Amino acid sequence: MSIEETSYTYYKLTVDLRDHDPFMIDRIMESNVHVARQWTPEYFLWLYNAVGRDYKWWYYNYKTDAELHDFLNDPKKQYITLMHDGCPAGMAMIKYQTYSTVRRVVENFADPSNFNCNLEYFGLLPHAIGKGVGKKFLKYCLYLATQHADNMWVYTTSLDHPAALPTYKSVGFQLTEHRTVSEYLPQLC
Repeated sequence: MSIEETSYTYYKLTVDLRDHDPFMIDRIMESNVHVARQWTPEYFLWLYNAVGRDYKWWYYNYKTDAELHDFLNDPKKQYITLMHDGCPAGMAMIKYQTYSTVRRVVENFADPSNFNCNLEYFGLLPHAIGKGVGKKFLKYCLYLATQHADNMWVYTTSLDHPAALPTYKSVGFQLTEHRTVSEYLPQLC
């Protein structure tokens, strides 16, 4: 493994989920999206590397089994696999600040921080890029989040696929902050 210094721009975007009509999703996606309460470390690392290798996703490759187990057994997360043509084509995680099978808990209604979520590790495997499924998958993730949250944020960087930032913006995400950073990143084989 080699290490190299990389400069990139880091973006935070947010979207008000209350503006999204849950009926405006592609219903065909329902049969192609699998939501789980947890993933095994082996499955997660396979997806994580298949999706993120070209975009310098490296962090979880250096975690212990115990750290991965804790990360992947968070009851406030949904683990989402996109299927296309019979095989995995993408991944996403949604982490909720407060997660309940009941969308709103009346006593917490006044605190909007209870209804926020973060879209994590959203991406497609190389074979699915350019097939028209990325934006539909993103909209479906928004639909899932509307059931438990009012606002979503996502972080992306200029290291991600060039279509990432425009795709987020095309479904309503708005840029709330950005900064350029330089750091040393491992180069994966």
